Amino acid sequence: MEQILSIYKEKLDKEIAEKKGEVRGTARFDELVDKIREDLSNIGRNLLAMFYQELVGYVEQNNASFIENNKEKWDSILERANSLKEYGLYVAPVELIKEENNTLPLAIGVGSFVAASVITKLLVKKVKILPAILVGAIGGVGYNLMFGEDEVKRREMLLEYVDDAQEWIRTALENMYKIFQDAIS
Repeated sequence: MEQILSIYKEKLDKEIAEKKGEVRGTARFDELVDKIREDLSNIGRNLLAMFYQELVGYVEQNNASFIENNKEKWDSILERANSLKEYGLYVAPVELIKEENNTLPLAIGVGSFVAASVITKLLVKKVKILPAILVGAIGGVGYNLMFGEDEVKRREMLLEYVDDAQEWIRTALENMYKIFQDAIS
């Protein structure tokens, strides 16, 4: 039965390697971030469902006497395994990776606009709107270019997220295996 667990861990590793390749190779990073959590969640749920079916089949074929002699325990095992299959997989939200903090460049742009308006009012006794807008835009865009979030950093964060999801799914598979251990031994 441990060999079955190894097979599913290898399947997980293969799926995760494909996801990492997709993260590294995509030009449309923002679209990928939107769908990566759903993909990882589906991978985990599918692997857990297939693993569950395979373990049930394994026990039914190789240890049918356990099922007959321990009906309540078998029902408990199935109930716990079903619960794990349905609700035991948590893949964290990706909002932290998706979030782009545009408020600071916007605030700098607005602040630059206000400052330019006040300075032109003080210097020439009249607010010059066009120069103030230009200074505000240059301030916000300049800040964003100099200190904005780097896509490489976001890509690395997403790869770390995929690694974390891999560990969560691996743990769920191991927990499923532990549930069925009583029926095999």
